[in-house]
Amino acid sequence: MKTLRYYILLIALICTQAILAQVSFEAAVSRDNIPLNENIRVDFAMNQDGDNFAPPRFDNFTVVGGPNQSVSYSWVNGKKSFNKTYSYFLQAKKKGTFTIGAASIEIEGQVYKTKPISVTITDAVVRQDPRQQQYNQVQQQALADIHLVAEVSNTNPYINEPLTITYKLYFNTNIAGFTGQKIPNYEKFWVHNVELPKRPDVKIGKFKGKETNFIVLKQDVLMPQEAGTLTIDPLVLLIQAEIPTGRRDFFGYPEFGYMEKDYSTGKITIRAKDLPEAGKPANFSGGVGTFDFKVTPTKTSLKAGEQLNLKLEVSGKGNLNLLTMPTPTAHSALEMYDPTTADKITSGTGGMQGSRISNYTIIPQYKGDYAIDPMEFSYFDLNNKKYKTINIDSLAIHVLDGPMLPKNNEAKNTTVVDKNELFQANATKASIVKPYSSTYWDTTLFYILTALPFVLIPCFILFITMRRRSASDLDGIRLRNNNRLAKKYLGEAKKNINNKELFYEALERCLHNFLKAKLDMVTSEMSNDNIAEILVDKNITEEAIKGFMDLKNACEWARYAPTDQVNINKDYDTAITVISELEKQFK
Repeated sequence: MKTLRYYILLIALICTQAILAQVSFEAAVSRDNIPLNENIRVDFAMNQDGDNFAPPRFDNFTVVGGPNQSVSYSWVNGKKSFNKTYSYFLQAKKKGTFTIGAASIEIEGQVYKTKPISVTITDAVVRQDPRQQQYNQVQQQALADIHLVAEVSNTNPYINEPLTITYKLYFNTNIAGFTGQKIPNYEKFWVHNVELPKRPDVKIGKFKGKETNFIVLKQDVLMPQEAGTLTIDPLVLLIQAEIPTGRRDFFGYPEFGYMEKDYSTGKITIRAKDLPEAGKPANFSGGVGTFDFKVTPTKTSLKAGEQLNLKLEVSGKGNLNLLTMPTPTAHSALEMYDPTTADKITSGTGGMQGSRISNYTIIPQYKGDYAIDPMEFSYFDLNNKKYKTINIDSLAIHVLDGPMLPKNNEAKNTTVVDKNELFQANATKASIVKPYSSTYWDTTLFYILTALPFVLIPCFILFITMRRRSASDLDGIRLRNNNRLAKKYLGEAKKNINNKELFYEALERCLHNFLKAKLDMVTSEMSNDNIAEILVDKNITEEAIKGFMDLKNACEWARYAPTDQVNINKDYDTAITVISELEKQFK
């Protein structure tokens, strides 16, 4: 009987200890029904210490404070009590009933999660405290003085006509910082990013007739690639402003608080026009703008075998980087080599301007007077909305010394061969050949060739064995091939790894080209939503899609943000991993 009583007490003690040692991780809010203009406090409390705390996504709320952490220990009758709390202060963005998701933490190797909490946000209440009302008015006025705008130089351009879009932030309060929430994708546009100072200068301008401080955040030169109504998505920033609280500290200095709010430029509509067909020259270069065309030889009199350089230069303002340069033609006696090209193009608020140059090397082969044929350069002049053609007369080239051009070779591209070079006379004198005698048997060469198979056979067997062993490692082969392909795509980015702007521009182009090659996509289909949808259809894993989209967004933000807080080497290694993983899954 005593033994049975002993076991019962022991089991009760073990159960009591298990209950006392049970982990508790719970979430609680200060109020579950709160006005729109008041803050709500959310506490995540646990009775044992843990690691890797992860808060939920506070959708429909702005975090205005926290996380604040508090820890307490207590001993009561020899028993230890522990409590740790993470607290957040939230401001609702709109009215309605919303759910605060689950937080998670790892305690003794096990992950615990809180239960979601529902909160109802009601109409804002009128505060009776005049000082608080005044503070609210100051806050609202400060936030109302912040404006994010996109200024477009031309909303009704022709195809390939450069237009400039400038993103400006107007403000009359202190800006503590901003984060990109959504960055526009210029679908169906050719894009050139204008290089801006890393630290934008604060300037004074006018917004709706009122003098306001502003900074230029981003500036791009766009060229529509097709006619019709084209839409540019808005730029959305989460801006943190420094707002006076109306209170003063111990030393009498005014105190400031911080508030965050999303600002958007709104969508931009561009109505692009086709170039007119009436009067369009057959040799139209594709140039749209205002240009000049010059052809300059370094010399016009020289000897055969000497070199002259022919310089073709198109200069002016317009889509210089997209137009096609004329190609000179000349007499076959003037040997012409492939050109070297050089672009000296700058971009700004006025679009793209500068020059595009092609240099041809010409070496005459024969003495005589020759000509470089006349040339034409046609473009669409934006000043008078008509096509214009610039004509260059033929250039006379005088070769003063050298071999004469064969008389029977006056026509171009005709080669005359001497008959003596085609046939040779038969030999009329007999020659006596000595009787054949072997010089191979029982020689050093004989013994070397005899022993060679016995040496090569083991080497061949070893080679075949290693090759089979390597071929059986399919995963290793696939990984090596994938990494080699990724590095091929990333070659241009690696060349510019010391230049942030050029690196991320090349990296983004690499990602686009990779998708084009694998999915047979065109530029107009390269929206984030469309890419994700197509990758899902291709049975790509969610993790690989997320990795690719995160890297693509990182490129866009790194090119956009006026900061050097990026990790180029890490992003390069990530790109190799992402492309290799996608390549493996595409197969």
